[in-house]
Amino acid sequence: MLGLPALIGMIVVGISVGVFAVHLAGGSKRPLLNDDTQTTLLFLQDYPETRIGPIVYTLDRRTAFFPLPDNRTGVVHGVGSKFLTRHLSQHDILSAMATGPADLMLRLHDITWPHPAFSFANETDRITVLDWLASAPVAAGENSNERTHVL
Repeated sequence: MLGLPALIGMIVVGISVGVFAVHLAGGSKRPLLNDDTQTTLLFLQDYPETRIGPIVYTLDRRTAFFPLPDNRTGVVHGVGSKFLTRHLSQHDILSAMATGPADLMLRLHDITWPHPAFSFANETDRITVLDWLASAPVAAGENSNERTHVL
């Protein structure tokens, strides 16, 4: 019969080996958006009927914002080893505020992504994204997240 210290040691070693194996297999690698072509292809997989405007990336290249038709803003964001795609309108945003010269904090109605924060390369990029987010009109009864996907 195993003693409690031996059992605890086996559990700790087992968990450590599992975490290390996931790390070696690339599970801890964060996805990056390399260029406009990749970003466009990722977004068009979920929304093939959409036309995408110019793209602004965050400093870490994990998130891209771009204007969409009907005054919406498109987002491609790295989550784990996958990418999340969204259409955002004013209805989806509780608040959007600058938290530094090139930083932006959003509060969204979406409980799966309630408080995303982003850092941009410069203040101009942050202002551009804020303008896109602020220009989206709200339609009565609109629900813009009905087609949220993770690739």
